[in-house]
Amino acid sequence: MKKLLCLMCLGVIAACTRTETIYWEEPDYNRLAAHISVVEKSSLYVTYEYRDIRVDEVAPIAALYCQEKGNKQAALYAITMTRGNARRATFVCQNRNEN
Repeated sequence: MKKLLCLMCLGVIAACTRTETIYWEEPDYNRLAAHISVVEKSSLYVTYEYRDIRVDEVAPIAALYCQEKGNKQAALYAITMTRGNARRATFVCQNRNEN
């Protein structure tokens, strides 16, 4: 009985200490290009119109844009709905040390 209890405890400990690897998936740029269009852009901000995807799928594209505009960081400023169930997301390009 004690051996069975010890084996069960060891199994629980082994299950609790198991680590899982989390992988960052690269965005599928071909699928995103079919669902995103640039509405406005400047060195200070970029506005995308998108449908049938989530805003967190648009964010890496905005991050790349702001990175190219002087090593800046993209911050979500606003999301608005338009006619036809499209959405517009505006990302502000700000310096990395700004909050």
